[in-house]
Amino acid sequence: MEKFSSGRHGKNGFSLIGLIIVLLIVAGVIGYFSYQLFFVSKPAIKGMDALNVLNADKTVTLQGENLKTIDISIQQGGKKINLLKDTPLSREKTYTLQIKPKALGLSDGPATFIIEAEAGILKKLKQQVNTIIDTSPPYLEVLSATSVIENGGAGLTLLRAEGADSVFVKLDERIFRGFPAISNADSTGKETTINYYVLFPVPLDMKSGSTFYAVAKDAAGNQSIRNLPVSMKIIRYRSSSINIDDSFIDKVAAPLLNETNISDREAAFKKVNEELRTASIKKLFDTAQKTEPRMLWDGAFLQMKNSKVMATYGDARAYIYKGKSISRSIHLGYDLASNAHSPVEAANTGIINFAGDLGIYGNTVVIDHGTGLMSLYGHMSTITVTEGQSVKKGDIIGKTGATGLAGGDHLHFGILIEGYEVSPLYWWDQHWIKVNILDHLRP
Repeated sequence: MEKFSSGRHGKNGFSLIGLIIVLLIVAGVIGYFSYQLFFVSKPAIKGMDALNVLNADKTVTLQGENLKTIDISIQQGGKKINLLKDTPLSREKTYTLQIKPKALGLSDGPATFIIEAEAGILKKLKQQVNTIIDTSPPYLEVLSATSVIENGGAGLTLLRAEGADSVFVKLDERIFRGFPAISNADSTGKETTINYYVLFPVPLDMKSGSTFYAVAKDAAGNQSIRNLPVSMKIIRYRSSSINIDDSFIDKVAAPLLNETNISDREAAFKKVNEELRTASIKKLFDTAQKTEPRMLWDGAFLQMKNSKVMATYGDARAYIYKGKSISRSIHLGYDLASNAHSPVEAANTGIINFAGDLGIYGNTVVIDHGTGLMSLYGHMSTITVTEGQSVKKGDIIGKTGATGLAGGDHLHFGILIEGYEVSPLYWWDQHWIKVNILDHLRP
């Protein structure tokens, strides 16, 4: 009887242990799936918008998050090509894909990206991105260009482009916009061949041997590049020294800093001449990015009536305080003086782009003459125009003054192209305008 009883208890014991094991397995499975369901985030891939269009050589950066596996391929017709397959060690990883459709045997036209990713067995991503392959660069031809350019001057080029979404001139990293001149449309009304003109500045700091490039770019990022056939002439501008004293700093620099009691006059002047000047030039550059896409001006620009030139463009100035040079700047306009509070005329027809305080320039008016060309009037005592107002050549826009960083009553007159100040001397000369600008508007 005792032997029989022991066997029965043993069988029940094994059954209980088996049940516990099964329950533990079930609990583990439920726990695993619960963890996957509630605590594992879905995989995500950022940057896929860049896959919508492919050019001849497209580099795409994708940011993967919550990744266990990732697989990216492209499909066109019956052909499927794997571009990426990875099991990253970390759940976040950045991928850079360089896609060259022709090298992959793909043709221009539609194709489809297939993106698959897993974060776990319950969290998966599968997405298709339709793309257009366009590997043909736009047509670009240089029809005409200013033959000789000088630093501090300007030039114009007439370009013909086909299949382009933007046309511009590039100097290093600086871009100067093109504006349509003549367009031809196909049978559907879509513009195909367009003549563009680009009015471009020749920055004062441009070095000999620098090259201007004409660029036509399409929506896919394909581009055609031509160098402009221009000859560069380097102009050496003058240098000068300006003596400043405590009285000048107290009367001129202190108000610009909104201070009445300056303990360190040298530091105060340096802050105005360097930090405030930089901020003022940046604000002027930003203001100049808004321009009418057509020429508003006509003929030579006016110099202020009965004015005498007190300072010229490109003057490299050293400021002398207590016998030593404490700061430097480059004068980027012409200082014109007449009687105090003399009327200031609009140098040419245009639209008031800015009217107000502009740091070192004081009370300032900027007139937009279209296609990136603007005139600047600084240090004014009174402004009589408002932003958005149209003015004609010779209209009175205010009076001269001594606001901003000015030692006496005068007008700072400047010419800007795409936000860069160039010498007004050229724009007062009707012959220069005809030969270097207007003659190149006709193919």
